Formats: sequence, structure tokens, C-alpha cells
Amino acid sequence: MRMEVSTDKPKVSKIVEAATRLFAAKGYSSVSVKELADSAGVNIALISYYFGGKENLYKLVLERQFLPLDRMLDALEKTEMGPVDKLREFAQLIARCCMDEFQGERLFLIEIINPTACFEAVVRTRVSRVHYFLRDCISQAMALGRFRSDLDPDYASQTLGNVLRFHLAARHFAKDLLPDRENQAEYYTKQALDIFFCGVLAPAGPERNDPSHRAAAPVL
Repeated sequence: MRMEVSTDKPKVSKIVEAATRLFAAKGYSSVSVKELADSAGVNIALISYYFGGKENLYKLVLERQFLPLDRMLDALEKTEMGPVDKLREFAQLIARCCMDEFQGERLFLIEIINPTACFEAVVRTRVSRVHYFLRDCISQAMALGRFRSDLDPDYASQTLGNVLRFHLAARHFAKDLLPDRENQAEYYTKQALDIFFCGVLAPAGPERNDPSHRAAAPVL
């Protein structure tokens, strides 16, 4: 059940902002209630007063970080777009999260490595929903002849989800390895989708260096 806590009050908002930053950087167990209060500049008693304790505050942070994902999938599932266009739109929406101070993927990775009591209620449900959304799009594309018929949709879903998710989670680390580029997230996403859709192998055989004999990339 999603927590309903109004963040209209300045002190509540400060606590949530501080908690989001600290939990994403250190994980749930490494952040103390005192550290949360000190970082937010509030009395320690307000953590319990407004949220009922650290665990409830952490759950609220997780819910708020995954809310854009919920809205994104709600909208895509209602559109009349074809399955490949849905995959492209999903990838671009994920890339746009990189422009904001989005901490959901960092929190997700921390939960995968060291799950808390919130994992089943908050994280697993989102992971499952993304998997089934991607899997259904891939299955529909296969049925329409847009994707290879020998794919396993479940494994293809995992592959695509992980490719898109990694850059979002590791974007601050990856920027030191990639050329400096405006709109880095969008460019990465385009490259990732091109590789996922078309592969990277050049044609085998003696014609591989002859442009006139190169196999055309599938039209997607």
C-alpha cells in the first residue's frame, strides 16, 4: 500500500529530500535517524512524528522515486502505438530521467544487492511490471514479423531492460569513460536500441568488406 504523506510542509519536504539523497548514496541500513534529521536540519523527533520511523520514510522515498515509472507505463499501455514504437518511447522516457535528479535506479540497485523489508512490496512489483511490459512488446513485434521469430521474449526483455537500466544507474561513473556529448543519455539510448534491434556483427564471408554486398539492417 502506497504511503500518503503530504510534502507541502517545508520540514516534511526537507526530510524527504535529505532521505532520498542519503539512502541513494549509502543504502537504508547505513543511514541513521540522527543523520537524516541533521541533514534535513530538523529535530530528530519529526522523523517519527511525520513518518512513523525510518522504515516508513524509506518506503515513501522508494514509492516517490518509482512514481514516474508507474505513470510512464500507464500512459504507454493506453496508447495505440505499435510494439516497436512503444519500446522506443519507453527507452526515450527512461533517458529523460537522467536529466533530473532521479535516484530510483540507484535505490533499485542497492535493493537488489541488499534487499530490505520494502523489496517485495515496492521494488519487485516495479521490476515485474517493466519486465512484462517489455516482454509483451517484444512478443507482439515477433507476431507482426518485426522481430525474429526465434527470440525468447522473457530473455530479450531482461536484456533490453538491463541495457537501458545500467546507464541510468551508472551515468555519473560512465561520463568519465564516454566522449563528452550533449544529450548523452539520449545518444546512449539510441545506440543501445540500434544494437538491440540490429545487432553488431558485420556480414560473414569475403563480401564483408564490400559495401555493395553488406546485409541491410532490418527495417524497424
